[in-house]
Amino acid sequence: FTYQYRFLLRLLRSAMMLQASPSCRENLERRVGLQLDQAALDDLLIPNMGYSVETLYDIDCFQRILDHFMSIDQASSAPSPCIMEENQLMEGSTSLTSLTRVANLVDSYLSEVAPDVNYKFPKFQSLAATIPDFARPLTDGIYRAIDIYLKAHPWLTDSEREQICRLMNCQKLSLEACTHAAQNERLPLRVIVQVLFFEQLRLRTSISGLFFVSDNLDNSQSTTLHGGNRNTNTVNGRGSSIDDMMERVAELEKECNSMKQEFKKVVKTKKKWNVFCGRKSECDLNSVNPSKLQPQHVNERKNQKIGSSR
Repeated sequence: FTYQYRFLLRLLRSAMMLQASPSCRENLERRVGLQLDQAALDDLLIPNMGYSVETLYDIDCFQRILDHFMSIDQASSAPSPCIMEENQLMEGSTSLTSLTRVANLVDSYLSEVAPDVNYKFPKFQSLAATIPDFARPLTDGIYRAIDIYLKAHPWLTDSEREQICRLMNCQKLSLEACTHAAQNERLPLRVIVQVLFFEQLRLRTSISGLFFVSDNLDNSQSTTLHGGNRNTNTVNGRGSSIDDMMERVAELEKECNSMKQEFKKVVKTKKKWNVFCGRKSECDLNSVNPSKLQPQHVNERKNQKIGSSR
C-alpha cells in the first residue's frame, strides 16, 4: 500500500516538473490527499519548479493535499441522526487515529519549511490552523515549528507573535516543552506566564493526587498485618516524589514573581523615558537665542542703516 502511495507522489512530482495540465495535477493531488495518513515527510517535500517562486518547497501544493484530506475526513465523521453501532465507533476511532497521524505529519512539515525566510506569515498560520485542536494529543510539534519560525522571522510584530502562539494549546505541552517555553525569549510575555501557570496547576494537581494515594496506602498499611516492609517502601518512594514536585512548584512561583517584577521595571523605565523626553524638548525651546529667530530681511535692514550712518 505504501509503494502505491509513493508511486502517486512520484507521478505528482513528474507532472509538476513536466508542467502537466491543471486538471491532471488536481486529480493526482486529490488521490494523494485520500491517503495522506500513509505518507512520509520526505515524500511531501516537493521542491518548487521555475524561477519566479518564493519558497524552496511547494507549500501551496501541500496545502491543497491537506484540504482534500480534511474535506474527506469531515464528510466521513459527520454526525448521523441514527444510533451508532459498534462498527461505526470503530470507524470513528480509526479516523481519529489517522487524523492524529496527519497532525504529526503537518507539524513535522512546518518544522522543515519554517526556516524559509520567504515563507509568509498568513500561509504558515492557515496551514497550522487546518488541523483542529483535538487532533493533537500533545502540542510539542507545533511549538517546535512556531519556535523555528519566530527564530527565522525576527521582524514579526507583537500582534503577529501572539496570533501565531494561539495555534498551540499550552495545556497540552509536555514538561520538557514547558521548561523550554518558560525560558524562551522569542515568545510573548503573556504566553510565557500562561505556560508557567498551567505547569504550576498541573504540578499541584499531581501533588494532591499523590497525597490522596499516600493516605490510602497509610490506611491499608494500618489494616494489613503482612507485607509491611513493602508498603513502607512505596510510601517512602511517594514521599520523595512529592518533595521533588514541591520544590518544582516553589521554583515556578519564584520565576513568576521575578517575571512580574521585571515587567513592572520595564513599565516604569518607559514612563521615566517619556517624562525625560518631554522635559528635554521644553529645555531646548527655552535655550534658543531670540536673535536667531529674527527673519533675514530684518538683519539686512539693520546692516543698511549702519552703512548709511558711516
